[in-house]
Amino acid sequence: MKKSDQTHDFTEPTRQSAVAILLIILKTYRILVRQAFPFILLFLVGKGFSDGKGKNILIGISVFALLGMVYSIINYFRYYFYINEDELIIESGVFKRSKLNVPFDRIQTINFEQNIIHRIFNVVRLKIDTAGSAKAEFEFHAISNEKADSLRNLLLSKKKQAKKSDDSLEFVNPLEDKATPVFKTIMQLDLLDLIKAGAVENHLRSGGIILAFMWWIWSSIEEMGMQEDLINGELEETVMSQVNSGLILVGLGIVVFFLLSFIVSMIKMVITNYDLKFMRSENGFKINGGLFTKKDVSALDHKIQVVSWGDNPLKKLIGIKDLRLKQASSIVLNKKTSIRIPSCKEEHIELVKNTLYGKKAFDNIKYSGIDKRYFYRNGGILSLVFIGLVSLLLFLNQNTQAVFFGVIGVLIVFSFYLSFRKKRYGYNEEMLVIRGGTYGDKTELLPIYKIQSLSKKQSPYQRRNGLANLIVHTASGKVGIPYIDSGVVQDIMDEFLYRIETDKRKWM
Repeated sequence: MKKSDQTHDFTEPTRQSAVAILLIILKTYRILVRQAFPFILLFLVGKGFSDGKGKNILIGISVFALLGMVYSIINYFRYYFYINEDELIIESGVFKRSKLNVPFDRIQTINFEQNIIHRIFNVVRLKIDTAGSAKAEFEFHAISNEKADSLRNLLLSKKKQAKKSDDSLEFVNPLEDKATPVFKTIMQLDLLDLIKAGAVENHLRSGGIILAFMWWIWSSIEEMGMQEDLINGELEETVMSQVNSGLILVGLGIVVFFLLSFIVSMIKMVITNYDLKFMRSENGFKINGGLFTKKDVSALDHKIQVVSWGDNPLKKLIGIKDLRLKQASSIVLNKKTSIRIPSCKEEHIELVKNTLYGKKAFDNIKYSGIDKRYFYRNGGILSLVFIGLVSLLLFLNQNTQAVFFGVIGVLIVFSFYLSFRKKRYGYNEEMLVIRGGTYGDKTELLPIYKIQSLSKKQSPYQRRNGLANLIVHTASGKVGIPYIDSGVVQDIMDEFLYRIETDKRKWM
């Protein structure tokens, strides 16, 4: 333990840094603004702001903001943490006091996070992930860097001592062996790497954000009574009388849409992963990076339940993939709790696979596809829906709309067909491998001994045709294999359950 670790006495009730007041207030205001923003915009832009009602509402919002500030300050002074024997204890609450006892052996990971405010005041947000809690993690909003290091080292050393007295907990956190763990950098992304990765991102996802924003603006205009003015004014006459100009505007709109999507993807990639480092210690991985919010997140070997990677046609062209390490969580895992490492090359993925499971874990895996009725039934239903819609539009003489939805329908059914062709699964004594994707490829690795449970689901159609879906549950969520023979599903479940029950390795 460092000398600085001995200067902090955590057996006495300790408050966070005073900077936490500012962060709590900002968090409260962010929630208030997010919820009240549409109403604020309506009164600022609409006619309602000029009368007394609009001013009264702004006064009310100001009062709530002031109350939120007062509440945040009181909450800060009523929030304590300290160590008592083998537990970390947190006392909090303004009107109703609560006391949270966290045994050291329940602590899974301790991660740091810094945004701009944290960096200015030389503090960190400290997040502690626990096993068996109602929430995935709890956090301290602001603690000085020195105190945070001291607390983390102390908690991990206490956790190690607790494990020595409990034979059921064999895994040793790599951060526990040394006050300063040794990490080897696997890969580091510079600005050029991030720009390349951002250029080949899924721009449709960013485009969806833009479309949602545009739709929200249009809805706000409609609510304020401005839509009628836009449609019935001179703009309408121009558009209706000059169809060719309208088509040009549509074309320009599409170009601008994709250009904005491209820019948003690039900016998001750089901000989220600036100076990203992917590192390896003796028993775990770690990522560190971010521009405005710098994250320091660990992924310990024993917590990693599923390893997956995927690409799209553009990423495949330049030879990169997105790697995800899905960890065990006390709640359903989502994208925020899994670790994503963008712009990985094949050698990085091979290193992760071989480090976690060994090369022999992938020997003698035979792959099988899913039943063709998966596409016939579901693709047929999609086709009928679009055929009915197009037919209705043609009947109503809406020829342009009919062509548009016809093209969309063909693309969706074709995409579904590609997805069907790529769905495959394989397994051996160690691993279950699931492959898929649509225009790109995706692979998921699940160690069989870490599977929590298996279930078989059948629709009436599947029961009549002897088919079933296999659902595999892990501590990081679930994955499914659709439309395979019902007897095969039962054989897989029996074999996997036998291996799980006879394997003595710890899944967590």
